[in-house]
Amino acid sequence: MNARQATILTIADGLATLRVEVPAACGSCASRSHCGTTARTIQLPAPPGVQPGERVMLAMPAGALARSALLAYLLPAGLTLIGAVSLAAAGDLAAVAGAGGGLGLGLIAQRVLARRSPCTPAFVSPSCGDAP
Repeated sequence: MNARQATILTIADGLATLRVEVPAACGSCASRSHCGTTARTIQLPAPPGVQPGERVMLAMPAGALARSALLAYLLPAGLTLIGAVSLAAAGDLAAVAGAGGGLGLGLIAQRVLARRSPCTPAFVSPSCGDAP
């Protein structure tokens, strides 16, 4: 399970606006002294009993990030290649049309599948103190 700490900024209409500190991805490279953290703001349904300013722990299932990356990148790219290769025998123009059709189909399928199973973090604990 991937977990991150977040700070609740506001709570309005049952939604909590949270600030999540995201460490830089280049923590082990030679330029790590120039890297830092960035903050992202997200909204989630607020669990009962939390207050603005409180630190909370958010988590996502371990496979959710990999599944999202495959859905976002591999599905459209794969269908683009399948479309191009399937019509390549009919000529270059047909291959380009097949690639465009495959890409369009991949983007539509990506959108439909993403709506069916959204990848959103969940509150693990309403209050985590100073846990890492």
